[in-house]
Amino acid sequence: MAIYIENLHIHTFRGIRDLTAEHLNHINLIVGDNNCGKTSVLEALLMLRDPAVFSNVLRVARLRDQDNSLFTGKASAYENFYNLFPQPSKEPLIQISALVQSFRREEAAECTINGEWTRILLDSSDALRSVRVSSSYKKMFDLPSEAEGFVGVLTAVEGGRRAEERITFHEYSDITGRKVGNYEYLNMLYLSPVDHMKNTVINRIVKDPTYKDICLHVIQIFDPEITDLLILKNERTNRPVEYIKHSRLGIMPVSTYGDGIKRVLMLANAIARTAGGILLIDEVETAIHAQYYNDIFRFLVKACRQFGIQLFITTHSIEAFDSLLSTQDYEDQQEQDDITVLTLKKTHEQTLIRNMSGREVSRNREAFDFEVRI
Repeated sequence: MAIYIENLHIHTFRGIRDLTAEHLNHINLIVGDNNCGKTSVLEALLMLRDPAVFSNVLRVARLRDQDNSLFTGKASAYENFYNLFPQPSKEPLIQISALVQSFRREEAAECTINGEWTRILLDSSDALRSVRVSSSYKKMFDLPSEAEGFVGVLTAVEGGRRAEERITFHEYSDITGRKVGNYEYLNMLYLSPVDHMKNTVINRIVKDPTYKDICLHVIQIFDPEITDLLILKNERTNRPVEYIKHSRLGIMPVSTYGDGIKRVLMLANAIARTAGGILLIDEVETAIHAQYYNDIFRFLVKACRQFGIQLFITTHSIEAFDSLLSTQDYEDQQEQDDITVLTLKKTHEQTLIRNMSGREVSRNREAFDFEVRI
């Protein structure tokens, strides 16, 4: 495994103010009460994935809406952007920085957004777009002349370079056609609790025979009689469909299996995509039954070590937490400790953080029934 991000400081981002996480490790377990900021820490890390490009900010801003849209309607891009800032946000400021290990040297990485909320005059194309995004029907002479918006600067530091981008963004801004980063700075991937419900990944997995074998080994934890992963064309629609081959049941569509197998396939695919990078997993236990925690999490840790991945995990489950600690075999590992536990607690004014080694937490869990989540 590897350590690419050594520490993280969040001055203001969503509901977090002045949080510093130091001595980050190969595996970083982020725990705490509901709404204490666990997911926000992962999103703050994502802001550093491509810190000099505003489109990366918009992708981070839309993550929660993409997850929630499974159950509710989507918010506008501007609403999602607005919600990145601590509320109430009279003077909007986001400031995230980290010490990054890059090409065998330490360097600073920063993403700062500073500006003001204001009324912005609309040009004709933005005014026409307001008709399409509005919930009401408007006549041409009712087109708005201005909109609520943000004017400011995105400032980034990456690889020893400093860059600035002027931002003018409002409730009718078009998000298409914007500069898209190529993720050259940090290879980083975020896996949400519902990704396995939105996407299928067998098509990516079957393209690499070596990795396909690894994925098969993992899903055989659920069912030893699974023998293959296939992409076959539907005879009626001629479209490719993802299947699992079973020694007793034959060829079955992935859609007929439970969410547990889909979730594990998403985990396996995420590892393949972030080799040599950083993997962020929100609510790692989602859709996985507790009886499989030990086997699945041992695979996860072993695979991240094999592919040189730094891992950040949030969890609500104390059973999942204990299973992740057990991957370290502390009785045999007298010195080595790949886990850091970051416990968050939100107060009225700020988010507090407690940083402990996995070994220390494990020892206290056994001796004093230590409640790590507080």
